[in-house]
Amino acid sequence: TDKPATFKVICTNVPMAPKVKPGSKDTWDGYSDERSAIYQFIADQKLPGVVILSADRHRSDAYKVDTEIEGMYPLFEFSSSRLTNQHVHKLIDHSLFGYNEKQSFGRVDFDLTVEDPTVKYTIINIDGKAIHDLTVKLSQLQFK
Repeated sequence: TDKPATFKVICTNVPMAPKVKPGSKDTWDGYSDERSAIYQFIADQKLPGVVILSADRHRSDAYKVDTEIEGMYPLFEFSSSRLTNQHVHKLIDHSLFGYNEKQSFGRVDFDLTVEDPTVKYTIINIDGKAIHDLTVKLSQLQFK
């Protein structure tokens, strides 16, 4: 169809949120100009409903990113990692939540059947227990 996707998902193998590992080339912190260009593209195109999926931090996190672009909504990033690895990275103070006690994965569920469609991110530990979750409504991902 010609109808645009309700949600647009950017997938990246490393975290895009700022200050996850400042200055490192192992996250988008090492490529801040390029990250800003992606944020600016979203703003220039007025793309609603963008969420980010990332990985590679040996813990699972959720972030709400203020791009500091006037009129742009905050971007939500869901970071899932450490399903089998024993190595642990410390939690990040500015994340909405994080989990590093056991191996875990993130599950992303989209509900397009409700009036205000949602995307839900759930961190599930290796024992199958839901640890944290965050539901974001499409109405939160709109330009002002």
